[in-house]
Amino acid sequence: MDTFKGEELLGLPIKAPNAVNEKIYLLPMMTISMFKGTGVVTCVPSDSPDDWMATCDLRNKKALREKYGIT
Repeated sequence: MDTFKGEELLGLPIKAPNAVNEKIYLLPMMTISMFKGTGVVTCVPSDSPDDWMATCDLRNKKALREKYGIT
């Protein structure tokens, strides 16, 4: 069994069951508590203002992308 930190997954493409797109990307979201459950949530920008702002911040803030290694 391999061991890794969640931050090592950021930016990686994955295939999600029943997803419309062939691949989706794992992105950070600063409003999620990493101490509750797995800390992994589905982002739905069309349904959640927090999700929309998180994706906008990643798109518009180069320093934030660089901090998490997101291209």
